[in-house]
Amino acid sequence: MKDIFEELKTLTAIPALSGHEDWMIGQIIERLKPLADDIEIDRVGNLTATFYGRSNEKLSMLVFAHVDEVGMIVRKIEEDGFLRFERVGGIPEKTLRGQYVDVYSIDGTSYVTGVIGTVAHHLTTPEEKTSVPSRLDMYIDIGLTSREEVLAKGINIGSPITYHPNFNKIGENRIASKSLDNRIGVYLLLRLAEYLHLNQPSVRVSLVFSVQEEFNVRGLLPVFERLKPHAAICLDITPACDTPDLKMIYDVALSKGPAITYMNFHGRGTLGGLLPNPKLRRFIELTAEDLKIPYQREVIVGVITDDAFSQFAGTEGTAIAHLSIPIRYSHSPIEIADIRDIEAGATLLNEVIRRFNGNLDLQRGI
Repeated sequence: MKDIFEELKTLTAIPALSGHEDWMIGQIIERLKPLADDIEIDRVGNLTATFYGRSNEKLSMLVFAHVDEVGMIVRKIEEDGFLRFERVGGIPEKTLRGQYVDVYSIDGTSYVTGVIGTVAHHLTTPEEKTSVPSRLDMYIDIGLTSREEVLAKGINIGSPITYHPNFNKIGENRIASKSLDNRIGVYLLLRLAEYLHLNQPSVRVSLVFSVQEEFNVRGLLPVFERLKPHAAICLDITPACDTPDLKMIYDVALSKGPAITYMNFHGRGTLGGLLPNPKLRRFIELTAEDLKIPYQREVIVGVITDDAFSQFAGTEGTAIAHLSIPIRYSHSPIEIADIRDIEAGATLLNEVIRRFNGNLDLQRGI
C-alpha cells in the first residue's frame, strides 16, 4: 500500500455519489483481486471480499464501510446554461456558494468543472450578508452560455455532481479534503485486506464496501440478509467537537485516537441509530488498551450510518460495534482529519480481527 497521504489523495479524488458508485467499485475490485479469496457484487452495488478462516468456518465476522459520498444532482438546465440542482445526502447549504464542483455527463464518461454561484460582494444587500439562500435559489456556472451547449457536453437532468477534488496536507499530521467521509473507512478496509492476505483469519471475514449510505442508510441490508454474520464492525467518521463553534459539546477531538461508539442517533424523524453489542464493544476497548492505543468514547446525536438498520436484518440480528475516526467539518467541501487517528484505527482494527477467534461470548443476558 502506498503512503497514507498518497492513498487518501487517490481515494478522495474518485467520484462516488450515492447511486453512482461504479467507478469506485471498479477501482476497489482491482485492488482486491490479488488479495481476497472471493469477491462478490450484489445487485445494488455492494462489494464483498471474503477471506476464509483457518479454524472455525461456522463463525463469521463482517467489517464494512460505505464508499459513497454526498453531492448533488442536476434538476434543471436554464436556457442561459446555468444549472439548478438538488442535494443527494446531507449537503450543508451554508458551505456551498463559491465552491468548485464537478458535473458529470449522463453516461459517466466525462465531466466539467463549475462553480456554485454567489452574489458579487459589492452588490450584496445587508440582509443577504447574514443569510443562506435555499438550494432552490442556487445555481452552478460551468462556463457555457446556452442549454444547447450544456446538452452537447452530455450533461442533462439527472447528471451527478460532486465536490471538486482538493486534497491537501496541512500541518505535520493532518489532511484536508472532500469526502474523507468515508474514504477513511475505505482506506481502513483496504489496509485490513492486505493484512488478511498475509495473515489468514481464524474465522471467515467478509469486508464490505457498501453503497447508498449517504442517501438512505439502508444500502447494506442485502449483504446482511445474505451473509447472516455473527458479528460485524462498522467503520465510519464522527464529528470532532474541538473547534470554537462546537466547544466540545461531545467529548471527541482530533489526535486523541479513534472513537468507539456507545450510542449514535439521528435525532430527527423516525430514523434510528446504534446501541452496540456491549461485549463486542468492550472487546475492542480491551484490545486497544492491550496495545496502548489511545481511544475515545463516542456518544452523539445527529449521526447515523449503515449499522442502524443492518443490525436487525435476518431472523437473529447481528452483534455490531462501531469504530469511528474523528473529522472536522463533516459533509462540507473540505473536511479535516489527523493521520495519527487513522493509523491508530488501522492498527486497532487489524488486531481486533486477528484476535476474533470464536472464543468471544457475544450472547446477551449472560
